[in-house]
Amino acid sequence: MPERDIHISVILPTYNGARFIARALRSIIVQSVREFEIIVIDDESTDRTADIVKKIGAADSRIRYFRNEYNLGIQKSLNRGLREARGEYIARIDDDDEWIDPQKLEKQLAFFKKHPDCVLVGIGVIVVDEEDEELFRYLLPETDEKIRKKIFYKNCFIHSGVVFKKDAAMKFNGYDESEKVRHIEDYNLWLKLGTVGKLANLPIYGVKFTLRSGNISSKNKVEQFKKDINLIKKFRPYYPNYFGALIRSYLRLIFYGVFNFLPLKSKILKFYKEHY
Repeated sequence: MPERDIHISVILPTYNGARFIARALRSIIVQSVREFEIIVIDDESTDRTADIVKKIGAADSRIRYFRNEYNLGIQKSLNRGLREARGEYIARIDDDDEWIDPQKLEKQLAFFKKHPDCVLVGIGVIVVDEEDEELFRYLLPETDEKIRKKIFYKNCFIHSGVVFKKDAAMKFNGYDESEKVRHIEDYNLWLKLGTVGKLANLPIYGVKFTLRSGNISSKNKVEQFKKDINLIKKFRPYYPNYFGALIRSYLRLIFYGVFNFLPLKSKILKFYKEHY
């Protein structure tokens, strides 16, 4: 595909993603927008990930496969994807997630064209378990004003659903690779992007997020919450509701310690996502 035809680069980092990655790739390939590339960054997988990607890639030249010589971690893998990307816009998906709206990219591109001052557009999510059974779903604040009022309280974007402008992200050298934002590197980047442009979400359920017992999101929640507090302090000059968000973050940290010992965690989590 000629470089001039590429509007969107989809970055898919993976590590031992053989179980789900074919599903993720298929959900990209069927998108109504055709002018994109898929950049798979394999972080030295030891399973069949490479074979699966190469087999699918043999039938679709838009897939570009890169393998890290050493296991670099998610932050450096994402930045390698950004360096390889030729598109004006960057879309993200994880190897165990799935886009479920074939017009997802088309709708997000259309929004950017109507709102040139926007730098980041997300979508709503359906959360499923490892057997693809729905746990709950939710939409996120749509307008820049609503997102800014809420973003200190929680990350207002699903990483596997966003599209953002590459040039805006590169003003900050992409994702921060430091330990202080490890596992919240996406949230940190969204807060940075909000200092140079507007933020938005579309009111569509466009992605399935797989909640797995072994994934980053479930294993490192306490660490994430502590780092969230540091981000709130860092970005205090740029967003409203600092004191309320800070108090809530400390309470959330305490609550989560108790939450892990409670039964019916999925129902409690659903209520939390829908109302907070």
